[in-house]
Amino acid sequence: MRIAIEDLRVGYSGREVVSGVHLMAAAGEIVGLVGPNGSGKSTVLRTVYRHLRPTAGRVLLDGTDLRTLPLARTARHIAALPQERTAAFELTVREVVAMGRTPYKRAFAGEDRADRETVARALAAVGMRGAAGRRFSALSGGERQRVLLARAFAQDPDVLVLDEPTNHLDVRHQVELLALLRDRARTTLISLHDLNAAASLCDRLHVLHAGHLVASGPPRTVLTPELLAEVFGVRAAVTEHPLTGDPLIAFDHRGRLRLPGGRT
Repeated sequence: MRIAIEDLRVGYSGREVVSGVHLMAAAGEIVGLVGPNGSGKSTVLRTVYRHLRPTAGRVLLDGTDLRTLPLARTARHIAALPQERTAAFELTVREVVAMGRTPYKRAFAGEDRADRETVARALAAVGMRGAAGRRFSALSGGERQRVLLARAFAQDPDVLVLDEPTNHLDVRHQVELLALLRDRARTTLISLHDLNAAASLCDRLHVLHAGHLVASGPPRTVLTPELLAEVFGVRAAVTEHPLTGDPLIAFDHRGRLRLPGGRT
């Protein structure tokens, strides 16, 4: 399914934090939102999974304004992994993942065979099937992250909305997660701080800065040294990854800022 955001505006306490954002994710496309902290990435994503109501503009799912759909119907199409994580559940890992089946169940209805198989596949996909009987509250941060991602997979959505899903994950599990998202071929909106991961994973990037959309396009055309200096305030060179051919950003960790116009 296609997601389109049109002229989105969101405000808090009289202050507009997202201003006139337009962006789109085509069916099956992985689209990344990147930008500095406070640029509006999480705010935009929260409007897509209906945690926030925009002050203006629309979020369209295959051309239908999400505000016209019942929440339960939205939940059958869109699954989210928010940045703000739920507090420790006194539930087992399997029970947490099974919550992803809720949009498909009538009140007080129990699990059926299809539900059990879906939950088992979701746990296996994130490498947590062996932990199904453990308490969620006893897990590490990275393990919790993988369980919550499995809950989103168990929802069997058309659209995934993921806000910093690689937080708390070690390098191996980051790589596995990004490969898993490619293989799933779901329409995906994802925010990432790791620009090299975004360049490798995403078909298209949207760059946010101070609540405004400042660049959109394939990673190779968007992630330029000039944009990295202007938006992120860093000096960097962009080369080709020797293993994958994707853009590879080499940052100057000595802290010298490359300013627009070539000044340092």
